[in-house]
Amino acid sequence: MSNRLAVQPLTRGAATLDGLRASGRSYSGTVASSYGTLDSLVSQPINLSGLSVNDQVYLSFAWQAGSIVGAPNRNIGNTTVRLELFAKVSGGAWESVWVYRSVNQVTAFRQEVINLNQAKYLHGDFQFMFVATGNRSDNSDGFSVDYVVLDRGRARGMADTTFVDFATSAGLKGLNPSGGLNSPLRRYAAMPVWQFNAATPANSEITTRLGVNVSNLSAGVLPVPIGVVGTVRQAPNGAALGTWAQRTKQFTTVPRQDSVLGSPNRVAIPTTPEAKTMRYTLALNSQETNPHTLSNDTISRDVELNNYYAYDDGTAENITQLIPYSTGQASAFAYRIDLNRPDYVRALRLYPVFTASDQASRAVTINVWEDNGGKPALTALATKTVVIPVSQASGAGQYVEIAFDQPVRVTGTFYVGYSQPSQGRDLHYGLDLNNSFPPAHLWRRDNTGTWDTVSFVPRGTARRGALMMRAVMNNNVATATAAARQAAAYSLYPNPARGSVTIVGPGFARAAVLDAVGRTVWEQPKAQSGQATLVLPYLPAGVYTVRLTLADGSTVGRRLLLE
Repeated sequence: MSNRLAVQPLTRGAATLDGLRASGRSYSGTVASSYGTLDSLVSQPINLSGLSVNDQVYLSFAWQAGSIVGAPNRNIGNTTVRLELFAKVSGGAWESVWVYRSVNQVTAFRQEVINLNQAKYLHGDFQFMFVATGNRSDNSDGFSVDYVVLDRGRARGMADTTFVDFATSAGLKGLNPSGGLNSPLRRYAAMPVWQFNAATPANSEITTRLGVNVSNLSAGVLPVPIGVVGTVRQAPNGAALGTWAQRTKQFTTVPRQDSVLGSPNRVAIPTTPEAKTMRYTLALNSQETNPHTLSNDTISRDVELNNYYAYDDGTAENITQLIPYSTGQASAFAYRIDLNRPDYVRALRLYPVFTASDQASRAVTINVWEDNGGKPALTALATKTVVIPVSQASGAGQYVEIAFDQPVRVTGTFYVGYSQPSQGRDLHYGLDLNNSFPPAHLWRRDNTGTWDTVSFVPRGTARRGALMMRAVMNNNVATATAAARQAAAYSLYPNPARGSVTIVGPGFARAAVLDAVGRTVWEQPKAQSGQATLVLPYLPAGVYTVRLTLADGSTVGRRLLLE
């Protein structure tokens, strides 16, 4: 369930069935088209044995063909592209009860009602299942399902398609048809806390407009006044710092979807030096009494103020690649970064997406360029070439951080990115379609050394999409941070780990665990501060960073792999 792929869904949290794993890797793991079963969505067993045909049992749902990626391929011949609904009859067999065959168009969400008021469905082990079929090698064939309702007493039967519900949806009219709240930051999705603090009031990093689409699913024709409140707090449990939206809006059923907006720059964010996550929340006071509809009345967006710049939100809706030139210079991508004060680039985070057939490790060169008249300079300030092993990126769904040998001094405007010869291979990287960057802030170099702007334009939006590439900064420290000077004194055992890990090395004040996008997922309890053994809660398998805060306030990081 997400707001990532569906185009203007009825409510937030549509389920999208497509050919891409959560990591950004395709199901087939190959570049060549391969058609077959994609995602499926199966209900838990539901006991309907106490019901009869007099109970008016119906299943309704909203569905959409296509996604923010584009239209699904046409269902023709051996190219099977469809969304199908199955229901389990008594005896355990699955029966097809509805199917949509793609005609190569993105549809608006449509309501369907399925008559289950039949004895063969009214048994103790009833289930229903949505199955998508299409291209397993990319994300071209997507379908979404929203607002699934199985209920009895629906006397209106096949016409029962309206609900007493006002709900937050996804995206914002004129900006993006998908995603949640857009970023509260004016230019970035995340940025270093010290660079955020250095912004002047006249050049605030907080945007002037923030909002989301809202749906009215009811059957009434008269406008209904709904209260809207937007707040911001430090996650996870800080007190509200202020209100960035507060109004009453008249919602109608024509059209069913409208937008609500506020001004997040009205609320000042504390300029304290520690890394923090700010949570912007928008809530509807819908005055609904049905508890099943209340959860979709609230939507939020977290902003990470840490040590890196990002234009993406950490999720891959698609993939992209550099042009595989066979001669000349290696092609390159470069992001423009505008500083509020001089700084140093310490590292670059990339989101490689290996295919199953891409078994060779990848050589990649990270670069920092000065500004040359509004585009990257011809010659890089600094470069670093490394090899990304398959084990780090093959479907892992994680960023890979590559550090420069020494932090790179930058001022004003600079560019950071990577170059990579293809060697005849398609080398994929994650592409976030729900976020964007300002015009002329992503550049691509061709094999002649010429730089030109590039954008990834999702369907139905003026936004550009965002290459998943992040610049890690060093807070204007010319040498490697404590992490580089002192990290060699620390090690983790065991690594890979499961459940707990021991820190071997000098004493430290406290420890925390960060996920691949820099979010704190665990902190050492105060009563255990400085203890060498970290007893971790359940965390999904993947790559993490153990951040140690030393007695002088400096930090070191050690890479941890959890199984």
